Amino acid sequence: MPAKGFESQVSANTHLDDIERQMEIVQQNSQSYLRVVKPHLIFNEAKNPEKHFPVAKQEIDKLIQSKALIKDSQNSLYIYRQFNTLNGDDFVGIIALVSVDDYYNGKIKIHENTLTEKEEQLIDHIDHSGVIGEPVLMTHLESSKIVDVLNRFEKSEHLLIDFEDEFGKKHTIYQISSPEDLNEINKVYHELDCLYIADGHHRSAASAGFYKRHQIENGKYLSYIVPPNFLKIDSFHRAYKCSQDFVPSNILIQLSKMFHVDEVFLPFKPHKDKEFGLYIKDQWYKLSFKGEFNHLNAVDILDVSILEEHVFKNILNITDSKVDAQLTFMNGAIPLNQIVEKVNEGVYDMVFTVFPCEIQQVFDVADAQLIMPPKSTFIEPKLRTGLIVQEVRMIE
Repeated sequence: MPAKGFESQVSANTHLDDIERQMEIVQQNSQSYLRVVKPHLIFNEAKNPEKHFPVAKQEIDKLIQSKALIKDSQNSLYIYRQFNTLNGDDFVGIIALVSVDDYYNGKIKIHENTLTEKEEQLIDHIDHSGVIGEPVLMTHLESSKIVDVLNRFEKSEHLLIDFEDEFGKKHTIYQISSPEDLNEINKVYHELDCLYIADGHHRSAASAGFYKRHQIENGKYLSYIVPPNFLKIDSFHRAYKCSQDFVPSNILIQLSKMFHVDEVFLPFKPHKDKEFGLYIKDQWYKLSFKGEFNHLNAVDILDVSILEEHVFKNILNITDSKVDAQLTFMNGAIPLNQIVEKVNEGVYDMVFTVFPCEIQQVFDVADAQLIMPPKSTFIEPKLRTGLIVQEVRMIE
């Protein structure tokens, strides 16, 4: 982890800094962990694993040799709290290692597919750098025992990290290292039947895949396990830019077959499920789904699935929304006035606003071994890369 006083300098927020800002940080700050996780930015080039990943190892070695990163040699768990001083969002959970075997036997459940090429690149990066630089965000079914443990142990233990970053987020990490405390906490977590990946499916697959590639038994990888009541789930809105001639009146007519379409006079973000906002040609609309959904499975009942099936597929002829260039996914926290500006400027032809799904819906999908459509959830907290690093170096 970063040495005291180096927390902001070493760790980085890849979720909030755009690529231009990341490039700037890499060029100006020789101790940024971005130089490890995105070494191609050092050269201002497109990613070339063969050339750039060996540089990642050089950069992590520099951080360790300069003591900007220091190693905790104790067997420990860590309670991590992230508090947003700007909006009051408060997240707390435990940083721990989870079992690779549990990932492959289904005790760590997924709700997204991973891309093989991206997964293999991440494994290659771990191979070269010898580290995993950001925990996978996981959650579990509600457990009062776990909440009690977090409340009881937080602040009663050794404070390792305490700083506020450039985005107004306060980060505190407490270390738990006494054998008695570790045994008690492990016992409580081992009572869980399973864990659910909330965010980081590719990192989880790659971390497990690293151990599988090298046939290492009893592998474990870095995770941040947060109770469901401490998570925040937002949606991704869907923006559309037609590749051909765009006729708004035709879209509205077709939408009316499966939705009640009502004009509204203020920017509209849905207040409940099966309800959508639409901004098109200087006008907001409220869309209410007419269809039956009593017998739909855990995926088909999702609002994002309704858009996929009845709008993107049937009206816009989009067969794969993950790769279709006409679609853009917008973080649901984006102010609606910015959506209006983008459409009015012609960047997009229309935008659908979407109601966030519930964590229970994520559980239901994962339990049924189904897969959500692309960008179904925007789940927080988002972690800074390089704040907690797991060393997994191969013995040379």
